[in-house]
Amino acid sequence: MTIDELEELRYLNSEIRAVQQEIEGMYNTYRSPAFEKIGSSPQLAGDPTSEAVQKIMALQQKYNRMLNDMADRRDRVNAWLVSLDTGEIKSIIRWHYLNGKSWKQTSGLVYGANSYYNARKALMRWFGKEK
Repeated sequence: MTIDELEELRYLNSEIRAVQQEIEGMYNTYRSPAFEKIGSSPQLAGDPTSEAVQKIMALQQKYNRMLNDMADRRDRVNAWLVSLDTGEIKSIIRWHYLNGKSWKQTSGLVYGANSYYNARKALMRWFGKEK
């Protein structure tokens, strides 16, 4: 497992939240055609409600694929964490990459000191990326 793979997990989690918000926004955005113009013909061809449903269904399928991908990645990370001997590093990875905490929050949870650098520096040193 590399830092880049762990970072990809965070990015995928962020993208999943964005797609979820997009789906929720679509439920609030689309409405049936306005009834103010009773008796006049609609200006847009097609059924806007069914078009909205199709868009939402496509996004929902994408969302489900992303969730499955996230579950697979989390399983790989958890299997890898079991093989590690260092509880400190396991804890940092779980809080930051799996639970989505910031570096400052992670440091507070692991070390009791809310510093951006503590947990990040320990992890980077463990991976050999920082001196």
